[in-house]
Amino acid sequence: MRKTIPIRTLALTVVLAIFTVILTCQSARATGFIELDFENMPTVVGIGVGVVPDYAGSDDYTAGVAPFFRYTFKGQERYVQLIANEFSVNVLNNDMFRFGPLLNYRFGRDDDVEDELVSRMKKIDDTLEAGAFVDIVWVHPAEKRQRFILGAKVYQDVGDESDGFRANLNARYWQPVAKPVDLNISAGIWYQDDDYSDHYFGVNAENVGTSGLPFFTADGGLNEYYAVVGVNIFLSKNWLMSAGIRGSVITGDPGDSPIVDLRGDSTQWMGGIGVGYIWW
Repeated sequence: MRKTIPIRTLALTVVLAIFTVILTCQSARATGFIELDFENMPTVVGIGVGVVPDYAGSDDYTAGVAPFFRYTFKGQERYVQLIANEFSVNVLNNDMFRFGPLLNYRFGRDDDVEDELVSRMKKIDDTLEAGAFVDIVWVHPAEKRQRFILGAKVYQDVGDESDGFRANLNARYWQPVAKPVDLNISAGIWYQDDDYSDHYFGVNAENVGTSGLPFFTADGGLNEYYAVVGVNIFLSKNWLMSAGIRGSVITGDPGDSPIVDLRGDSTQWMGGIGVGYIWW
């Protein structure tokens, strides 16, 4: 006991410290990170690297580094989790239903993006989003690693940046394909309201800067469809390698925005790989 607790506490502290550094590191200021799921393991801590769009809708890509951890309370289904810039807490001790609050650090759009015209637009600051999530989990009674999850998330900007709201619906399926390998296939959709959509995809007199881009008002609605293929490889009892690729299409007014249609691409890709340590 005297050996296990200090090591775990130290590891989690190191990851939180890395997360703090990442928030201030230019090289990691991407628009997001690939969705990761750490099913079938109670406590895991690690770090991943990935490639993501320079900004939402960009056809340029940048590399980023991000931490992840999940700590499940002993003998319970409750957990706390950090995946890249999103922190969530499951408050339900139930093997089928999950619910809890979440906080998301939403990266903005700097003036150092690769596109020469978008970089001349007014900078969008980073912000904090608060919200909640809910999952319904079906686990195969004879194979705990095989499971299907329906989930939803809602986010509200609380950092006085866009004052916008967005929501996500998703489905995730896990299937063991070999003794040390779990395959994940996921899909989902995103909705965003008018405030959020126009703030990040609109072009107007206040944000056009010296870009010369045509003015455009981006209304809200369903704005993105995506699919993820991922894999967890258990290298040993305690070591994990996780990898995945995410493809998405930006639709609606955001897809018609000049920063996407003229200067970027509505088809977006993300990919990442990480290594983690598991406590059982």
